[in-house]
Amino acid sequence: MYRKKHYASLLKLFALVLLTGLLVACGSTSTTQNAEATGTTTPDKPTETSSTPAQTKTSPTANSSQTTTHDPLTSIRMVDKLNGWALSKQGILKTTDGGQHWQSVTPSNITAHYTGARGAFLDNQNAWVATVQQQNGTITILHTTDGGQHWQNSQIQQQGIESIDMPHFVNANTGWLEVMGSPGAGSQGVYIYHTTDGSQWELLGKSGENGINNGGFKSGISPLNAETFFATTRSTTGNPTDPGLYVSHDGAQSWQQQHLNPPHGNENVQQMGTTPPVFFGNDGFLPVYITNNDGKTFLNLYRSENGGADWMAQSNVEMNASTVFVLDKNHAWASDQQTGKLYYTANGGASWQATEQAPGAFEEMSFVDASNGWAITKSALLHTTDGGKTWQEL
Repeated sequence: MYRKKHYASLLKLFALVLLTGLLVACGSTSTTQNAEATGTTTPDKPTETSSTPAQTKTSPTANSSQTTTHDPLTSIRMVDKLNGWALSKQGILKTTDGGQHWQSVTPSNITAHYTGARGAFLDNQNAWVATVQQQNGTITILHTTDGGQHWQNSQIQQQGIESIDMPHFVNANTGWLEVMGSPGAGSQGVYIYHTTDGSQWELLGKSGENGINNGGFKSGISPLNAETFFATTRSTTGNPTDPGLYVSHDGAQSWQQQHLNPPHGNENVQQMGTTPPVFFGNDGFLPVYITNNDGKTFLNLYRSENGGADWMAQSNVEMNASTVFVLDKNHAWASDQQTGKLYYTANGGASWQATEQAPGAFEEMSFVDASNGWAITKSALLHTTDGGKTWQEL
C-alpha cells in the first residue's frame, strides 16, 4: 500500500489517492504500495480533537532553491519518469530529474520530526505528510497544493504512539488517519481520526470499541471510496486463519471482520497477515502473508472483482515479503527481505517469477509503468528501466 481536482479535479484526485497506498506494503516490515505490527492491551485514552494554533497559515519551505544530495531515503513516490517525492529523516524532498538530484521542500517554520513520517503524494503539486513526535504525543499533518512551496499544517494530540499510517484524503478537506499505539503482549491498539475541513481532527473510534480487535500488529487502512474502508493486520495471534482483515461501510466509524479462505492446498497454516489492499475501480488486490506450521513463508496476492466484498486466493510465491508494490491490474513486484530476491507478476498475481539479479532487500518501491521503477534499500536509491531485471544506483 498513498487525491483529486475541482469536480473533474476532485475525481482525478480521488482516483490518485486510492492509488497511493502499502504498502505500502510494516511489521517485519511489510508494506503495500501503489501508482506505502500486536494481543490484548487497551490503548491509552486519546485526546479526541486536535489543537491547531497555526493550521490555517501557510509556511514557506527551507532552502527551496538549493539542490542537494540526499541522506538515505525512508520513502519514495515517483509520479512520472522525472518528477517525484521522497522522505528522509531530515525532511521532505522532490526531484525533477528522475532521482539524480533532490531538493528540500521541508517547511522552515513548522516543528516536525520526520523519522517515521508517512506521505500521500498524489501528483507533482498535491501532497500530505504526517509526522509524529512520540515523546510529547504530537502528530503533525502537512498539506501542500503548490508542489511544496507552501505548507498548511494541523495537529493531533495522542499519547502512547508507536507509528502512523499514511493520510488518506478523498478531497482537499476530507481525510482519515490511523494511529498505532504502543504494542505489547501480541496486541496493538489503534485510533482512527477524521477531518472534514483539513484542519480539525476528530476521533472516530479506537480498537476494542469500534469492531477492530486489539490483537495483532496493525498495518494500515485503505479506502475504496469515502464510505468503504479496509483495515489490516500484518501479523496476528490466536486463530491461525484469522488474517486481521476488517471492513467498514460507514466511513471508518465501525468495522466488521472479513474472513479469508487459505489458498487451495495450503491448509497447513500457522498464521496469516495482511497489508492494505489496492483498488482500481472495483478490482482489488490484497497482499496476504502466510506462515505454515513448518516455518515456510508465502505471499499470495488475493484478488477481488466486487470492491472487496469477496477475496479470492491466487498463486502462492514462497518468500518473506518486506514490501509489495502494485502498479495496475497486471503488474506488481515483491521484495524478499531474507534472500534479497525480487519477484514480479505480469498477470495480476496469478503467477510470479524471480528476477535473475537479486538486488537486495527493498524498504520501498515506486514504479510509474511496467519498465521504470525506483527502490530504496537501507543505504541506497536504485533505479530500473527494464521492469526490475537490472538496477543501477543513483
